[in-house]
Amino acid sequence: MLFLLVCTMQAVAQSYVEKHKNGDWYWGLAAGFSQSLAENAVSTDFISHQIPSANVLLGHNFTPVFGMKLTGGLNMQLSRCSKAAETAMPNVYGNGRYSFKCLTATLTGMVNISNMFFGYEDERPLTWSFLFGGGVLKAFDFDKKIQAWNEYPYYPVNGDGGVYALGHVGVQCAARLSEPWDLQVELRTNVTDNQYNGVSNGNHLDFYLDLMVNFVYHFKNGKQGLRRFRDPKREPFVDPILKDNSASYVETVRMGEAMHTVIPFYSGFYYLNVPTTKRVEVVANFLKKNPSVNLNIIGRPDVTPDEDVEYHRMLAQKRAQVVKNALVEQFGIDEQRLRISHEERALQPYKTVREWVPSVTFVMESPAE
Repeated sequence: MLFLLVCTMQAVAQSYVEKHKNGDWYWGLAAGFSQSLAENAVSTDFISHQIPSANVLLGHNFTPVFGMKLTGGLNMQLSRCSKAAETAMPNVYGNGRYSFKCLTATLTGMVNISNMFFGYEDERPLTWSFLFGGGVLKAFDFDKKIQAWNEYPYYPVNGDGGVYALGHVGVQCAARLSEPWDLQVELRTNVTDNQYNGVSNGNHLDFYLDLMVNFVYHFKNGKQGLRRFRDPKREPFVDPILKDNSASYVETVRMGEAMHTVIPFYSGFYYLNVPTTKRVEVVANFLKKNPSVNLNIIGRPDVTPDEDVEYHRMLAQKRAQVVKNALVEQFGIDEQRLRISHEERALQPYKTVREWVPSVTFVMESPAE
């Protein structure tokens, strides 16, 4: 529980990554084996008789550290009776193995340990995650041979099946194969309260391991054409709004009025690229030439203020903050000369998709203000 608390705190504290608000959706197919950890451990040839299992999954990474996924599928189980029963009556118990099927549905939380402790890198080839969660399991189609076993008292098995709750913890190693594809190897330890492995000892708990290989495809965002937590691909052409139309203006000191220079941002994002950083440099040079001028840096959202108001408010604040950071850290402007604020309405009254939006403006203020 302490580990989960630390993971949750780290996930909340993780710095926001430049991404579209729709985040990182993915789906996948999984194949592997499910091994019971009860009496099976005494069988030296158990692994060679494993039956493959198959799952499907749908997941979403809310931040670079925390995500969740739904998994469902058919897990094939191979269990066995006790060695003592097999030895006592080999004509009844045979090789001691019996099979059954499980339909599973689980909700899993994932904490990306690599991103938590080493920071997010979209090109990182290998990441490790801690898994925890739970769900339900339906057991059915038990091997017919247990009907004969139940005529004897040595190892009765309840073959009625049923639906049971389960919990699990595990680890996952994910390898980045290409832009949309990942290969994940996942090991989970499951616990459920059932009667699969015999009822004579009064212990109905069963533990088993799932070893699965997942092939995962990350959806692309319909508006941005993105995946994971990446900035949008730079267009091969320069958007007209990025052309420095303010170059013909001569910035003069006009207290209480806005500068001509405006900083555009790509719809849904708050990153600075080379052309927009040059715009910030214009503002920095103006401040250096006019030490009596302070600035109010005003961030604005995209042009849909009635849709997801809280998201657009945060977006406006982030845009103002990143411009202030650039002025201070890249161009050496005294932080005391700058303040940030935000507006809840966009600068232009039309919807934008895959466009650069005028988003940050500057109002000149005197030090007294």
